[in-house]
Amino acid sequence: MFPSIQIHTLDCHCIKCHNSHQKSSYAAKRTETRRNKRARVEAAMRNMDVDTEVIPTSHSDSVEAMDGQANSPFLDAASMFDNDRDDNDFDDNVEDEGNEIEIEDFNSEDPFAAPDMPENEVHQFIAIFTVLFASRHVVDKGAAVLIEFINNLLRIYDQDFQLPTSLAGLQKMTGFSAITKGIKKFVVYQDCHTVYQDIISAPPRCVSSKLGARSAYNCNLTKSISSSALVAKREYVYQSIKNTLSVFFRRPSFEAKILRGTIIDPMHNLFLGTSKRLMDRWIDEKTIGPEEFASMEKIAETMVLPRDYTTLTTKIGKGFSYMKADEWKSWVLVYSPVLLHGILPPLQFKNWMYFVDACRYYVKPSITFDEITTAHSLLEKFCNACNVDYTATILTCNMHLHLHLHECIRDFGPVYGYWLFGFERYNGILKNFKTNGKDGFEATYMKNFVQNAYKGDYVNAVLKSSSQIPFIHTLSKLVTTSIPAATVTTLSSRPFRLQAFVQGYTDPYNPPKGNEPLPPSTFPLKYKKLSVMDDSDYLHLLEYYQVAYNLPDLASYQDTSYNRPALDNQIIKLKSIDILGQHYRGTNNSTISRGSLVQAKFVGSNGNIILGFAGQIQYLFTHSFQLPPTHNLHLTRMVHDHQHVFAFIKWFRTSSDRSREDDGVEFCLPTFSPDSYHSIISVHRILLEVATATIATSRNVSKMLVIPLPKKPYA
Repeated sequence: MFPSIQIHTLDCHCIKCHNSHQKSSYAAKRTETRRNKRARVEAAMRNMDVDTEVIPTSHSDSVEAMDGQANSPFLDAASMFDNDRDDNDFDDNVEDEGNEIEIEDFNSEDPFAAPDMPENEVHQFIAIFTVLFASRHVVDKGAAVLIEFINNLLRIYDQDFQLPTSLAGLQKMTGFSAITKGIKKFVVYQDCHTVYQDIISAPPRCVSSKLGARSAYNCNLTKSISSSALVAKREYVYQSIKNTLSVFFRRPSFEAKILRGTIIDPMHNLFLGTSKRLMDRWIDEKTIGPEEFASMEKIAETMVLPRDYTTLTTKIGKGFSYMKADEWKSWVLVYSPVLLHGILPPLQFKNWMYFVDACRYYVKPSITFDEITTAHSLLEKFCNACNVDYTATILTCNMHLHLHLHECIRDFGPVYGYWLFGFERYNGILKNFKTNGKDGFEATYMKNFVQNAYKGDYVNAVLKSSSQIPFIHTLSKLVTTSIPAATVTTLSSRPFRLQAFVQGYTDPYNPPKGNEPLPPSTFPLKYKKLSVMDDSDYLHLLEYYQVAYNLPDLASYQDTSYNRPALDNQIIKLKSIDILGQHYRGTNNSTISRGSLVQAKFVGSNGNIILGFAGQIQYLFTHSFQLPPTHNLHLTRMVHDHQHVFAFIKWFRTSSDRSREDDGVEFCLPTFSPDSYHSIISVHRILLEVATATIATSRNVSKMLVIPLPKKPYA
């Protein structure tokens, strides 16, 4: 849980070793540092005329000894004012600030050790009761009276045990003083807040100065009290983190509780951790070699991914060299279910798919408690199988943390709220800022970063008129973040409700018609020019309206009859559309397919089975349709929004091959089904994006693999 450090021995020339007959000895580096610090403090205390027994504050009498502890933000030194403390009572466990803490540091020494505690259990109870009672109900002077009273009782009843006569001695005997031994005091100048180590090593006057000033403050840091002792005018009190943790680790189940309160970063835990480690293992064991990499790269070149997933081609052929976290994510979720099939031994591939399926659940932006349980079960199977399929060295602490991810998500929500992909992207943004190379580059970075962060808000605040909305699309090309849509009106007069929108693409029994509200972030829409719909596509649109609105008499625009309502054939195509972080676009008669491959749900022919069909968006468009005045439902006409947003999709032919369903991969034929009114769907019905790969069977039959992907790949 904590990183360990390696302690190197060296030739120690500290004061203690120098005074020996050998003049030096071998010791750990930390030991030499502690000895030198201790010697310096002892020398300083001997040379000062300060009464170190004087307590500067009224509450310090209860502190037996405040030893220097590790992890202070300042250099370690003796406490300024120690009460009833022996000269040799220094903490030998002080570490340098730069050293890391080993887990053994918390387990090797009992923070509440009380070697002077009496062996008699009754006497132990009396001592513990007295020290606790005094700490809660008795002031320091009254504690001496209480102790004297108890000692008299012990003598009356002929007990061979006596409590120490001072409260500090009692606290030391019972180990109660260990609770506060990590407290350290520092001298602070009240105006500039400069912190000095302690009254022993601090200068008599403040040596700090204001920014740009030539002279120091030169004000006294200490003052004399009635006993002529020097005390600090202002103190900074610090409790040692190491001492605190050493106490906490004695609490039952503390390690489990602190792990429960620690957020695990899934980016490192899943993608930069286990996926990379297993690939290294497969390469070392010759499971995957140059020939396998070459064949995998050949298939990878046929794969088409959504725009928000990083593509991998040459890196696969080169053996996954210099892979970033985002590339490992694409490998796990998209490439590996296709490329590792037939490369890994069957049992290892099945085990790997446990890991992939768990990642598919965990990276969802919206996840249910049942899905969390399912993902945890898959990772348990994965870890158990790794223990069988590989040597024990494959099981790392990182893999152990897989089994705590479900607790992390239950406590803190989906991973998009705290995984580090966003942090890494901001590092890339900062790296690309251009500076003049002169002094003050920190301010340049900060100014550029803040400007980029708020450019969208600036545009939204300046363009207040609705007539200026068309300018937003042009200005959006000049900002790095999306422009808020507070001033943009939607196509629907009804408010957007996320729950209703989600139900639209998950429930094919009640499909949206296309004029329902879209997320505010979708606007402004990226329009092209007004155009006329192709006649063959128009017939499908006409049939769509006839079925969706139950208007069998709805006529074509070519019908010149005045007795029937006609459907207009004018549409406005869209360049693309962004829906809740998903960026969809049509092929628009081009070969670019990224962002056009999607999946939607339909009800099967028997009416009971819900099927997911994969297809390719040909183009996106809006169309205006008014319900005819003769429509039976008057209320429906009142709330009807005439503007509809559609996608024209060509659906891939289905395949009877179901051999890869357990891997979450579907087979399709690389050809399209005939167009029909099902080719017209509202953008509200798009379920998710898919990736595709083209492979050839043993009989040289071309097939296409479809890999459904989580609804939202990035936060």
